Amino acid sequence: MCGIFAYLNFLTPKKRSEVIDILLRGLQRMEYRGYDSAGIAIDGSNDPAAPHSQIALLKKVGKVSVLSEYIKENKELDFDAVYNIHCGIAHTRWATHGSPKDVNSHPQRSNKKNEFLVVHNGIITNYREVKEYLMKKGHEFESETDTEVIAKLIQHIADKYPGFSFRQLVETAIQQLVRLLLLSGCIGL
Repeated sequence: MCGIFAYLNFLTPKKRSEVIDILLRGLQRMEYRGYDSAGIAIDGSNDPAAPHSQIALLKKVGKVSVLSEYIKENKELDFDAVYNIHCGIAHTRWATHGSPKDVNSHPQRSNKKNEFLVVHNGIITNYREVKEYLMKKGHEFESETDTEVIAKLIQHIADKYPGFSFRQLVETAIQQLVRLLLLSGCIGL
């Protein structure tokens, strides 16, 4: 069991600190769903007018309060930056695949540029087969989680089909997961 929370702000000026507070409050309300670790992903650029903002990925082992303290100590983020548009995701983790470690906390990323981020609740039964497939294609893994295979698979598809929409990427990733699941002889995701 895990807790997933997202926040989308559109054309309403908000400070980064407000967005972070909203995400952390959401996680605190769901902490009973996962207390092994917590993480958030937010716009990371200190220039809210930047056309393509980098993503700040902040994750810690332990309760949401540990993540909150870690974020407060972050010297790279301008907490007073005001965004008119912002999207953030947050996750509390109950460890199933991979021990409680910062690197195993969610969100999981597709690459070091954080092009695709995934939070997930559940178990991917055939993640080892998917991971093997992606490693043969040159993808490097950072975590021991099953969730990371989703982010890497979406990245793999995006690299192969650069014109795909986000919806096409997700649909194709699901189809690939199911196909590999059937080939492995498993019956459920």
